[in-house]
Amino acid sequence: MLYGWELITEKEKKLISEGIRCGEALGGPWHMVLFPTDRCNIDCFFCYTETLRNLAKELDWELLRPALLEGVDMGVKSVSFGGGGEPLIYRSLGPLFDLIEEKKLKVDSIKTNGTALTESVARRLIGSGLSRITISLNDTRPEEYEKICRASPRLFEKAMGGIHNIVEAKRKAGSDCEISVQVFVWRENYKRLPRMIEDLLPTDADFIYVNSIDGLDPKLKMTGSQKEEFRKILVPVIEEHARRIQFNLAAEGLHRFAIEEQYKHYPRAIELPGICKTPHRVEFCYMGWYTAVIEAGGDLFPCCHFTTDPSKSLGNLHSSSLKEIWQGEPMRRFRGEMRHLLLTDADPGLLPRHPRFIFPLCMERTACAFNYYLCDPAFYMDLYNWAKKNGGSYRAIRKLKSLPIRAARKIKRFLSSRNRI
Repeated sequence: MLYGWELITEKEKKLISEGIRCGEALGGPWHMVLFPTDRCNIDCFFCYTETLRNLAKELDWELLRPALLEGVDMGVKSVSFGGGGEPLIYRSLGPLFDLIEEKKLKVDSIKTNGTALTESVARRLIGSGLSRITISLNDTRPEEYEKICRASPRLFEKAMGGIHNIVEAKRKAGSDCEISVQVFVWRENYKRLPRMIEDLLPTDADFIYVNSIDGLDPKLKMTGSQKEEFRKILVPVIEEHARRIQFNLAAEGLHRFAIEEQYKHYPRAIELPGICKTPHRVEFCYMGWYTAVIEAGGDLFPCCHFTTDPSKSLGNLHSSSLKEIWQGEPMRRFRGEMRHLLLTDADPGLLPRHPRFIFPLCMERTACAFNYYLCDPAFYMDLYNWAKKNGGSYRAIRKLKSLPIRAARKIKRFLSSRNRI
């Protein structure tokens, strides 16, 4: 479960479930994702948020504070941190932590580069009930860090110190927070993966997250022969460290190989606790009834995948209250499209003609963790069974509406084939 779902009472779950069934929000939000700043103190060459960082937007505390207080009144119990920049260099981080502690909010998770993860910040994060933290170190050698992050070796030392600080804070508090340190592999460093893992094992982080780089220039990706060589490197690495490694090698086309190899040695590595164990999809996205993202410019988005696309904004805190945006038309449309996927079993042939929010990730069961791991299995199964029982008429209407569209497509294909002849 993610985003503080474990804090939700049975009464609140029922309220969320009833809202999904009728297509409205009957409460909430219960969680807020905060992207407080687009400023960053490193400049990773591959970062997809480079355009955001160039604008260097940052949430004014006088805007964020009342929005969070309003959220608490509406039901918010937890927050998470991420963003286009480094969240721990947010200029109002101290007052933000003070408010989190005053209102007894849980910090569920954070993604950080670790350079500003001081002893004090680490203690406050752990003290807030932090469940998971991912520290993007990217590489484990100062000279390589300098190249990939376009930052000084001094910041590398700060990042390593940040890892130490959060591990120590966890140990002293007896916390069960999951600490992951992320490194990237690409054609320039894949041969050094065994050494990177050896470098990180002494940190006592729970996991070493071996990631590939989405959106990387094809010229910088591994060649076919390099992938073959990397497979041979991975086999003994996985055999020795299967319990400590997490993988996402999809961008290099090697993810299935890695997890299948890992499964041989440690099946639990790819078996999440509290997940629906069914061969077919029973989980759908319920983010629109539970949470929203507040971005550095004050825009609210339904989830983190949309934050670089202004057309997906639900509204802006500079002109509307949190409650007005939560109950507003754009958010209602997002809920309607996600409810549509539930009622049609994400049938691509029954999609709305001009969906605004349905993203390729929404269509696949495990393409996005929030598709299948936000809620608990009983909650997912209850809604799936309801949709199976009550979605027949909805699907029939959608099929009727799609007939003219499908007919037009067939005519277009027929005419195109005639033109080729």
